[in-house]
Amino acid sequence: MSSGAWQVALMLMVAGGLSACSHWPGAEHRAVTLEGIEAVVVRHRPDIQLSCPDIEAVLANQQEQTVQMVALQQQLQQLADINPDPGQPSCPAADAVAEPVADKLVVGASEWIYLVPPGHHYRARVDSGAATSSLSARNITRFERNGQRWVRFLLQHDDEAEPLEIEARLVRNVLIRQASTNEIDRRPVVALTVHLGQQLQQQAEFSLADRSQMTYPILLGRAFLRDVTLIDVGKKFLLGKYQPDAQAPAVSDDE
Repeated sequence: MSSGAWQVALMLMVAGGLSACSHWPGAEHRAVTLEGIEAVVVRHRPDIQLSCPDIEAVLANQQEQTVQMVALQQQLQQLADINPDPGQPSCPAADAVAEPVADKLVVGASEWIYLVPPGHHYRARVDSGAATSSLSARNITRFERNGQRWVRFLLQHDDEAEPLEIEARLVRNVLIRQASTNEIDRRPVVALTVHLGQQLQQQAEFSLADRSQMTYPILLGRAFLRDVTLIDVGKKFLLGKYQPDAQAPAVSDDE
């Protein structure tokens, strides 16, 4: 049956003009035209929409929506290419060296330093609250050399198998008031070379005191830190250990 015949049959059933299917189609029905059926349906069932929607308009609307969907997908892909994973920002590796900020070196709350003399690595606490730096020293002896005042002391800590004897020129003396008592301690101050990572090398003054009961043998105060460093108190050992250059081989007199 053709599509036109199906449409005619549907309208006949909706209109209710056929009371008995057994008498259809009769001779009188074969003479019925489509316009006549539509008139009957409209007269008896005015609520029925007989006209079909414009198929071309529907297809055009679907095509327009498809084009819009493709454009949105392209925009989302472009955003994904710019920021592949916005929910999980990348973090620097734990052993990555901190980048300088405003020409200042970023250091953690603790750092490895290389001290000369004696030419050894030590863990140091970074404390901007302390005015001066401090170095663990025992058996401090004052003496004179070539008309200048010097000190000799032993530098030892838990990670040292044997104490290291260090001699350095006395720069000055400082008076330190202990926080727990009212006593004033007169401490010698020496100047030693400090290597902080591969990035920083400079002279630093250390007051000598017995720090063998403390966690760190060395404390770096703000006199050393100011103007050159920024402290990230939430990090430790950002700069790694200083690696001294290998000594050049000695040249013999025969060459």
